[in-house]
Amino acid sequence: MSHDPTSSATVTLLPRVFALGLACALTLSPQSGKASASVVCKRTGADGVTEYKSTSHCGKGWTKAADYQPDTQSAPSVPMPTTPDQAAPMPMPATPSTATPDALPAPTTTQSSLQNFGAPNAAAALAKLHGGAGTSFRYLQIGDSHTAGDFLTERLRLRLQQQLGDGGIGWVTPMQIPGQRMARMTFMQSGWQLISSRSSGPGNDYPFGGFIAQVSASFASLTLTPRYQTGRQSITLLIKQGLLDAPLTVTDAGGIHLAIKSPTPDDQWHTVTFEAELPITLSATISPQTAIGGWWMRSVGNSGAIVSAAGINGSELEQWNRWRNGWMDDLGAANPDIIALAYGTNEAFRTTLDPEALRATLTTAINQLRQRFPNSAILIIGAPESLKSFAGGRCGTRATGLDAVQAVQRAVAQQQHTLYWDWQQAMGGACSMTGWVSRGLARRDGVHFSREGYEALADDLYAGLVR
Repeated sequence: MSHDPTSSATVTLLPRVFALGLACALTLSPQSGKASASVVCKRTGADGVTEYKSTSHCGKGWTKAADYQPDTQSAPSVPMPTTPDQAAPMPMPATPSTATPDALPAPTTTQSSLQNFGAPNAAAALAKLHGGAGTSFRYLQIGDSHTAGDFLTERLRLRLQQQLGDGGIGWVTPMQIPGQRMARMTFMQSGWQLISSRSSGPGNDYPFGGFIAQVSASFASLTLTPRYQTGRQSITLLIKQGLLDAPLTVTDAGGIHLAIKSPTPDDQWHTVTFEAELPITLSATISPQTAIGGWWMRSVGNSGAIVSAAGINGSELEQWNRWRNGWMDDLGAANPDIIALAYGTNEAFRTTLDPEALRATLTTAINQLRQRFPNSAILIIGAPESLKSFAGGRCGTRATGLDAVQAVQRAVAQQQHTLYWDWQQAMGGACSMTGWVSRGLARRDGVHFSREGYEALADDLYAGLVR
């Protein structure tokens, strides 16, 4: 386990809720049916951070922790559970996945609707895609439901990781978001309340991503399990805690217990970085002000591609204004080579649309991102063909503001010198949605796509990135 010296949070010993459980642990042997005492073992990394685990014997690199003491400096004194109903269960390591992603067939097209309008940093970013296995490349896409479904980005992720290697999982929402999907992660959760910047509106100090997982019970548990086998991850957690909140406990697949706490219990967002074998279970006990804003994960010891999808169903770009001041600092762990803005569909369905306001919002977003990430290339993803209804002739009835949205996106890409992917062109141009629906590549809502449709679109984008 390592601790990033630049991180603003702390990985310490176990929280005291687990101290007695570890120091006096008893395990029942299935063979003998007898209780045998386990021991607490420790190891100290090169960064000086010490890990503890409870086990039947200390393996290679571990020593018996005769000096183990509960962490009495982690948090102010708080009352601990005293009855069986109140007591928090000791987290047990979850079972790692042994599945692996299927190898993709070679792309069937080298044609692409990606254009470069003189984007600064684009040449350097795209050159990495020709560096071969082990080259680090990080792609971050922020958007609406097309991003929140993680189908297009899943295909792009698999293409790039097949080429460069698996650089890690990337962005993970703080907990399971109803109606949304993360291709690489599943969740089991209890005792958490989801707060969304789209449905709850402003005033909740949202971090990047626009979601908050707030502790809502005396004991809260959250398990993150990868859908397929993945290596050890360096994990950066967005966390907010109050003065009386106890540290959180992370239990990884190897049974290692880590205590996680905010460096300053000031009810503000901070980060903590640690290493763990997935799956992990995060437990919170008597921490009513604790909240999680999301996770960044990258492979330890392995470079390669990371493709992160951060979307909210029904969102628009202007809803960034609901996120806290300084939320772009939350992207520090992402260190993206390309930042893709994939909005426009929901704007196109507005009954009243101000193209000049949209232009200003998009231009401001690009300028802010460039100021915070001067080495990143910006990619604008144009809004795809979408229909209000299938009535109105062969083409159906397009979203009222779609032409205006697409025109603004292309014009801003040209004026601000960004990369631009013409999603509608990748579909075959205007009047293409009805054909995609009839071929099973798009859904009958006339807006979203089937898995096969998103995969075909991702291959178009991939071809443009690597050509």
